[in-house]
Amino acid sequence: MKAKFVPLNKNFIDYPIAHRGLHSSTISENSMLAFSQAIEANVAIEIDVHRLSNGNFAVCHDKNLKRVTGEDVLLSTLTKETLNSYKLKDGQSIPLLEDVLSLINGRVPLLVELKPENGFKKCDVEPLLNILYRYNHNDKIALQTFNPFLVRDVKKKTSIFSVGLLCSYDLGKMPKLENYIAKSLKLFNYSKADFISYDINYLPNKYVNKFKSKGTTILTWVVNSNEKLIKAKEVADNIIFENLDTKSILNNNRGDL
Repeated sequence: MKAKFVPLNKNFIDYPIAHRGLHSSTISENSMLAFSQAIEANVAIEIDVHRLSNGNFAVCHDKNLKRVTGEDVLLSTLTKETLNSYKLKDGQSIPLLEDVLSLINGRVPLLVELKPENGFKKCDVEPLLNILYRYNHNDKIALQTFNPFLVRDVKKKTSIFSVGLLCSYDLGKMPKLENYIAKSLKLFNYSKADFISYDINYLPNKYVNKFKSKGTTILTWVVNSNEKLIKAKEVADNIIFENLDTKSILNNNRGDL
């Protein structure tokens, strides 16, 4: 399939996006309760997915459960059944993607991050899309990833969902040249990405400004202070946020972030 431009749906501009749900010191990230809180607050949700050994997708940020459960185990070694043996630090189970979709049921938009650095593979794209195609609210689904090659792979397989390219100035242990290519969005056009999702700590910058001036939609993450929120209103179309009062965000005109 030839990659087709799919503009980011207005749902992802109008609804501020809760990073891993509305979690807190007492509610675990990427948990059903965090997602329920976001739905109640009427904000969009950002999640991370990993494929289990039997083909199901778990919703969790890390490929290893050590940080979120205290148990040193790889998600890729677990099945749907064995996953339930590991509990998040607040006692909740790690949810499956299908369970999250059933919970949300179109009430708020859902932004799904694919993490190849944490084990998401090209061969996982089609099984994931098959799950998302069965969801009856395609206008409230979008995808994003840091890997421009994976963006291109996804774009070749779907003309339904918008796919964004995540980026930052600081991408960890990436070699200097690769980090420059990434932060300067050199592969944005090659990737066929539909939008940019950029680290608020490195905005504004000339690389993003170039694409914004051409009409590319810009999301920014993670907005977790009032100072960053003020900056985000000047440089981005919407925010991926955490640790902010949702009422104060929503009191702003939607779409005027």
